[in-house]
Amino acid sequence: MIQSDRERLQRLSTERKEIASDDGKIKVTVPGTWTKLPELNKQASLQVGNKSTQMYLIVITDTKADLDNFTLEKHHQQTRDRMLQKMKNASDTEPVPLTIDGHPALQDELTGTEKGTNVVFLHTTIDDGDYFQQTLAWTLKSRWEKQNQLLREITRTFHSEK
Repeated sequence: MIQSDRERLQRLSTERKEIASDDGKIKVTVPGTWTKLPELNKQASLQVGNKSTQMYLIVITDTKADLDNFTLEKHHQQTRDRMLQKMKNASDTEPVPLTIDGHPALQDELTGTEKGTNVVFLHTTIDDGDYFQQTLAWTLKSRWEKQNQLLREITRTFHSEK
């Protein structure tokens, strides 16, 4: 019995599945062990994670029409600065330009202490035309080295429907 549970967990961790936002417009592809976690952030369009490995990802959608002539760079800097202000002993890396779902994006790492826990966020802003899509993927600082590649992979699977 234990062996079959172990085999099932191993299979789920290597399988991939797509999880969509409630309106079906935002999707990410995650390991089979991940689920929707609606309690992570009430502002987020999509909230997913795996509590047992302490890895999480949320997507927050900002309508460009609601913002005053924001560029990708300005939006990314503002959301990064807001995150850094919330954490103690905060630091960040230089934003790196990339393309996600065919759209320009910026990505950096934010490290600090939030609610007494040392965490690292992979902070990505995607300009998908009418919206800025902010993805925040995170885990414990002690797990970052082992888990950051998976968080980057999941972030790169982001897809939005018009």
